[in-house]
Amino acid sequence: MKSLKTFMAIALTVPLLFACSSENSEPATDQVYTIKVTHEEYADTVPDLYAKELARRVEEKSNGRIKFEIFQVGQLGVGVDLIEHLLTGATQMAIVSPGNVATIVPEGQIFALHYLLPTDVKQAYDFLAESQVAKKDLPAIYAEKNLKLMDLWPLGGSNWLTKKNIQSPADYKGMPFRTMDTPLIIKNYEAYGANPTPVPYTDVYSGLQLNMISGVENPLGALVDMKWYEVQDYLVMSNHIMYLEGVFLNDKYFNALPADLQAIMSETIDEMHGYAYELQEKANNDAAKVLADNLEVIELSDPQLAEFKEAALPVRDYFKNNAGERPAQILEKLEDEIKEFEKRQG
Repeated sequence: MKSLKTFMAIALTVPLLFACSSENSEPATDQVYTIKVTHEEYADTVPDLYAKELARRVEEKSNGRIKFEIFQVGQLGVGVDLIEHLLTGATQMAIVSPGNVATIVPEGQIFALHYLLPTDVKQAYDFLAESQVAKKDLPAIYAEKNLKLMDLWPLGGSNWLTKKNIQSPADYKGMPFRTMDTPLIIKNYEAYGANPTPVPYTDVYSGLQLNMISGVENPLGALVDMKWYEVQDYLVMSNHIMYLEGVFLNDKYFNALPADLQAIMSETIDEMHGYAYELQEKANNDAAKVLADNLEVIELSDPQLAEFKEAALPVRDYFKNNAGERPAQILEKLEDEIKEFEKRQG
């Protein structure tokens, strides 16, 4: 099935690859460029609404010289499929978690570390908007792999949806917990004593329903969008990571666009940073009400949170010791930036 989706995606876009194959040529001003966008969620979720609004603004600013086609999760694949299509040029943009790029760019895994970024969503947005790691270092690293990282923004703080009342790391012992197939995410749950179990995003509901897995993480809005709460019992307000969405373009495709269209794309994505915050805030607030009506909500105390934070710390050392010299340096620089940011926040 995966190979079929890859073939379909490539077949749809072969003409576009040749249309923008030369960085030195200057296309006619009436030439139309079509950008195929993939994302990780279904219709009218935060990534989908973001993609639609981005398309509206860019098409308007470019007087129709840029058009968008938006593909929701599953239409051209899931997870790493979306990155593979982007790398080959079968699609031109993907709005996905950096975790899906982890096997290609290990530095991107750092955002999967528990209790690293500020746990307040607005503070996380503000931090990412000024972080040199997020704005300069990581984009330069992604560019080495023909990926242009245009923006990073939180989809919201991730929390745990479980069939067991989780209040300490010890409660995770032996639990089959769904994770993305990302080494560092798996390591996080091994640190709690869980049994991390990678499951494709679109198969999680059935996995929970059939007791193949007993827990899952995501921002509140995504937990409701995917209806996972229907087959779980507890919502544990852990806020252990900020689930990030990266706005990626195929770097060669972007560089082949006329300069004025490159400018329109860049300035519009910058403008959309605040719009993304508004989208996730509404989605997560609405979802919190749904979840509270259907599940037992566990609010972790400060001492309980401190226990999880302490259990998670060795995973940072594991990353620094095993990911390589440059990834370790990137993490240390990010830690320094966070400390300085939090100091200014008081």
